[in-house]
Amino acid sequence: MNRLMLKTILILSCLGSLVACQKDQAPLAPKQNEAAWELTQTSSQGLFKVQLMCKHEPSVGPFQDCQLALENGQGQAIIDAKISIDGGMPSHGHGLPTAPVVSALDGQGHYRIDGLQYNMPGAWLLGLMIQTTAGQDKVVFSFEISTIEKAACAQPSHLPAS
Repeated sequence: MNRLMLKTILILSCLGSLVACQKDQAPLAPKQNEAAWELTQTSSQGLFKVQLMCKHEPSVGPFQDCQLALENGQGQAIIDAKISIDGGMPSHGHGLPTAPVVSALDGQGHYRIDGLQYNMPGAWLLGLMIQTTAGQDKVVFSFEISTIEKAACAQPSHLPAS
């Protein structure tokens, strides 16, 4: 195969990936204040219901733009929680590449996650330890970041100012 043909194939492959990225990205673009990806789970002792909401599917590279909504067992927003966050890839034996923090976003039970980043595709766990006057409980979200190609499509995003 000559060099010109090889270059043409490489260029067409890259263009095909770029088009695929744009095609895959379009449905994920949320409207203002909407999550494109979310998980909801009740804490291990049933004290809290936690909704993890992100503007984009989890991806490798950029900081994730995510928030939490926290309620008690009666569906009332919890506004005074202290939440610590950690995570990792149990099958690889390592944690997150960053040290994310959770802070209150408003007086309606919403919290912002700053500094959350993933460094490779695969199975991830994201754990939250929640402390309130009602007690302490934990939630562990499990999800998969499927491919590097999809991760390369992700655009860096920023949390809204609060």
